[in-house]
Amino acid sequence: MKYVLIISIALLALSCKDKNDGIIIYGHEYFPIDQGKYVSYDVMDIVHDDPSAVHDTDYYQIKEVIGEIEIDGEGDETQKLYRYIRQADTLSWGLKDVWIVKKTTRSVEVVEENQRKIKMAFSISYDQYWDCNGLNNLDAEQCYYSNIYLPISVGGLDYDSSVVVEHEDFTSYIEVLRSYEVYALNIGKIQSVNRDIEISNGDTLDVYKGTELFYTAFDYGTE
Repeated sequence: MKYVLIISIALLALSCKDKNDGIIIYGHEYFPIDQGKYVSYDVMDIVHDDPSAVHDTDYYQIKEVIGEIEIDGEGDETQKLYRYIRQADTLSWGLKDVWIVKKTTRSVEVVEENQRKIKMAFSISYDQYWDCNGLNNLDAEQCYYSNIYLPISVGGLDYDSSVVVEHEDFTSYIEVLRSYEVYALNIGKIQSVNRDIEISNGDTLDVYKGTELFYTAFDYGTE
């Protein structure tokens, strides 16, 4: 009887292991939409125009807050994304604009500046590819994931698990196109980099023309 019990327990353990091995981690937790969730960013916004002797750098802060649920024209739930701005941490936040977030079992869509973009596609995996501009009239832009579920440190803050959404990664003798976003578990976007610059003689520090935009999270939580 004892041996029968041992064998039964062993078979049950193997069965549970097989079931767990087949579990798919979709990754919805990397873009939480609980009302009141917020992330605040330090932003560095650079404009280069060497022919006009212009190399302007602007520093400010952006705070994004998940808002209330609404029903869109397709009968689906969406949520407002309130975006606040201030020029320094000693000043009060002022409303900058309101975007719309639509999260489904398959993707996260964000309507920003009247353009609907697919920010994430589920499930998160290294063989997941999608066109972030597939729902607007902009040029196609294939996105994919890298550094899946890895710990990361951004802006002096440590995160246990993150994923990177890659947009563009191209460098030539005269041009740099680099764009990506980093999302942390149960927090959302913690970093983004957008560089579209012309350079001289392959020197990425000798910028001739273009724009650079950097978001770095410094605070997050729930209001």
